[in-house]
Amino acid sequence: MGVVCQILINRNEEGFFRAGQVVTGTLKYEIDEPTRYESIDLSFLGRGKCHWSRKEGKHNRHYRNKEVYVSVTMNLFSPAPDQKVEAGSYEYPFQFLLPDTIPASFKDIICQIQYRVIAKFLQNNFFNKGDTFEAEIPVYGYVGPWSPEPLIFGLKKYFFTFSPQNTATVKAEIDITILIPGENICLRVTVNNDSNIPLLIKSELIKCLTYTASNSKATKIVKEVIPGTVESSPTVKEFRMTEFTRLIPTLRTMYSIQNTVVMIGEYKVKVTAVVPCPHINASVEVPVVIGERRHRLKPRAPDPE
Repeated sequence: MGVVCQILINRNEEGFFRAGQVVTGTLKYEIDEPTRYESIDLSFLGRGKCHWSRKEGKHNRHYRNKEVYVSVTMNLFSPAPDQKVEAGSYEYPFQFLLPDTIPASFKDIICQIQYRVIAKFLQNNFFNKGDTFEAEIPVYGYVGPWSPEPLIFGLKKYFFTFSPQNTATVKAEIDITILIPGENICLRVTVNNDSNIPLLIKSELIKCLTYTASNSKATKIVKEVIPGTVESSPTVKEFRMTEFTRLIPTLRTMYSIQNTVVMIGEYKVKVTAVVPCPHINASVEVPVVIGERRHRLKPRAPDPE
């Protein structure tokens, strides 16, 4: 039967670990007969990697990157000559420290950022190299600002018309740009339509993932609109000014990815001036950060209804 192994993690109330915390647990294993092992090791490994391919001419070119955030190994057994591990049950308590500056756990078809406790029972046997057991640990890193607070931004739309009054100006403000998952983004908008063209303002939250290859020159960007965040204002008529406030929801499952070279996980507020044909819409995107700051922990807000 070989070895039967369990890696038991002492879970906390939150169900995940934060950067800087200590991960504790117990390694339990049972061996049914005296067995020769070259070593028994327990490791804590945090690693990120990404891989994608791109069609270039007749061939697919592959892009990769990888990074190690934490790597610690404890040796539990190293044999003397001809020494075997006796049959029986064994327990080893363990603790590993998460670094202060690490990215949150993440996984999609291109990139994985994972933290694992790994037990290896190494045998020097042609037919059996040993056994490996793993337990994955969900981790959230702390995030830092990417934009000032408050963040003031906007856009100006020029219309090709015969009228000398042919501009529309949109000014927007976000008071808090680092949000706890589940908080609403407060967007205040002022529209000055100094033209004879009606328009409306659309706002939405976008998830933007930027994967970076090891040479730092090749990137892959994937964007998607977060469902339930798209909203349009009433029509702003010709030569009118209007103001409105919009609350853009976030979810408790959202988290920005920072502190890694393999990818950047951003959220962006996009504001678009939607105009009738044949005119062309104008838009602007600004980043917001979703996650926990080390010095500003608050209770999580409930999911929006």
